[in-house]
Amino acid sequence: MTKLLAEEESDTSALGRAERLRPSRELLGIAVCGYSRDPDAGPEVGEVRALFVSSRRWRGGVGRELMEAALADLRERGFAQATLWTLAANERANGFYEAHGFRPDGTERTEEAWAHLPQLRYRRDLA
Repeated sequence: MTKLLAEEESDTSALGRAERLRPSRELLGIAVCGYSRDPDAGPEVGEVRALFVSSRRWRGGVGRELMEAALADLRERGFAQATLWTLAANERANGFYEAHGFRPDGTERTEEAWAHLPQLRYRRDLA
């Protein structure tokens, strides 16, 4: 079962979080989405902020379910586009994002929290 939960951030903007659980309540994966935190994003841009699937469940449909739930949540909240950040060298994840309609939009960054590894921003329309 995929559950979509709403949480409140400190600035009162709602975050959507989808969880995929087994009947035993084992967490198989989680997705978090909300407004885009990028300074160049307009109010029409939402962001898939996190997507995690247990490595034991890769290629089993859990990631697809979570991504679909996150994108549906962003659409329902009126966002026209979705972005996400990914490590440039993460070919497995980047292939997954591309299979879900995301494409690199040309924006790159590095952050100390990620050991200054190159990151790419991916974007897609939600229509």
